Amino acid sequence: MQGLTLSWLAERNAYKFPDKEAIVMTPVDGGRTAITNDTFDKRINQVANGLQNRGIERGDKVAVYTTNSIPTLETYLGAMRIGALPVPVNHRFQAEEVQYVLEDSDAELLLFDDHAAEIVDKIHDEPTVPDETLFYGTDRPDYADDYVDFREQSGTNSVEIASSRVDEAMLMYTSGTTGDPKGCLLTHDNIIQMTVNGIVEKALEGRDVNVDGRGLIVTPLFHIAAFGMFVNNYYAGATTVLMDGFEPNRVMDVIEEEAVTSGFFVPMMARALLAVDDFDEYDLSAFEEFGIGAAPSGRELKETISEAFDADLQEAFGQTEMSPTTTFLQPNQALEHPDSVGKPVLNVLLKVIDPKTREVVEPGEIGQVCYRGPTMFNGYHGMSEKTDEVFDEEGFFVSGDLVRQDEDGFVEFVGRADNMIITGGENVYPAEIEETLHEHPAVDEVAIVGAPDDTWGERIKAAIVPVDGQEPSAEELQAYVGDRLADYKKPREFVFIESLPRNPTGKVLKSPLEQEEGQLVGWES
Repeated sequence: MQGLTLSWLAERNAYKFPDKEAIVMTPVDGGRTAITNDTFDKRINQVANGLQNRGIERGDKVAVYTTNSIPTLETYLGAMRIGALPVPVNHRFQAEEVQYVLEDSDAELLLFDDHAAEIVDKIHDEPTVPDETLFYGTDRPDYADDYVDFREQSGTNSVEIASSRVDEAMLMYTSGTTGDPKGCLLTHDNIIQMTVNGIVEKALEGRDVNVDGRGLIVTPLFHIAAFGMFVNNYYAGATTVLMDGFEPNRVMDVIEEEAVTSGFFVPMMARALLAVDDFDEYDLSAFEEFGIGAAPSGRELKETISEAFDADLQEAFGQTEMSPTTTFLQPNQALEHPDSVGKPVLNVLLKVIDPKTREVVEPGEIGQVCYRGPTMFNGYHGMSEKTDEVFDEEGFFVSGDLVRQDEDGFVEFVGRADNMIITGGENVYPAEIEETLHEHPAVDEVAIVGAPDDTWGERIKAAIVPVDGQEPSAEELQAYVGDRLADYKKPREFVFIESLPRNPTGKVLKSPLEQEEGQLVGWES
């Protein structure tokens, strides 16, 4: 082995912390299953041997279409141990989307579970679905072999084949908000360097890495952010507390019962946790770090979280192509810079460029953010032209995100380049308006889109999900924005809906909102 690989972490932890809990599975519907580091390492070897027995070789792809579970992680690391690449499949995908990923990745084997069985039943005879299929769950179909039998019938001898830290470790697909998902090739070093960045960032602020920590993961492991959190825990020798979904009351119970020390939540989840009945009755004394990200969160939410959980609040920002974290907002910065996603992490170089000229913009100006560093992916699987398009002449990855960076280095996310609205000749960035409306006490969720307009080119349209029991008016919300932002940034059209449309990854889909008929207000201005 040349350098540190992800699967070697299991061997190391089994040697150094054999009896410590590696993973504690706490399903949403109740129950608890725990395995030690020693057991986890043995199971990884069993999976690796079993895959080899099925003809899986170095470089082959192993698709994993499951909700969060211990077998999910066993299969990820078992495949990595023999140099194969796990391919996490979004467990919210429907049949056509699953087939796309299986075909695009050239998967040689598929693991699926009860949650995915209905979809796989529809497509298992299709040529895109691998002949080798394993099932984990309670009602196994005839065409699939039982995962537990597959694992238990295999040997526990070590079979580490991934010889280098720069070997490709996994094929992780993007969320596909603006087209088909793209498969990002990530190396062992990409992902481990992401973890090293996080450890160093904590050390720079004088915070200790908690070797005895218990990190909660409720977001799905098919996403690099959740898998990255597992690696963070595992690298430090800490325990991962895993859930297969999000139910606010159950999450609060698990935080208390498992003495959870850290967790990561999107803003929607954070609001739901804060709204749990009898919140103040929970024992949160062990909870030290509340991570937030994936969507805008303003000062009010950050202040409420910090006070309610009495924990360090930290925010991360990034994308799959960067493994994923690129910027980090430290706890001592979160309330001083609530609209920021922090500064670039230690081993990520960042520049902001004009999308047209490709020249670096001045501090405070909005531009397209670009990154370079050891966490940068190897390229898109099977898409060499697209890969060439996203790298500039200096080797920077050119993302589709628009940001502004101030003179102190703090980065503020202002939106996706393809979501920018041009109204009356002015560029408007939805994230800024969304953050402002999120602060209104009657607004639960909001999405800003552009609607065609004969006079202005585009008008700003707000889709609002009100807080239960609240009925804010369009005029009230427009005035709220107008008191805080420039007049041209005020929404002129409002749609009130029960929920925002989302893709299978949970990201808001804005194109359907453009078709919704809304209420025009304040148009005379």
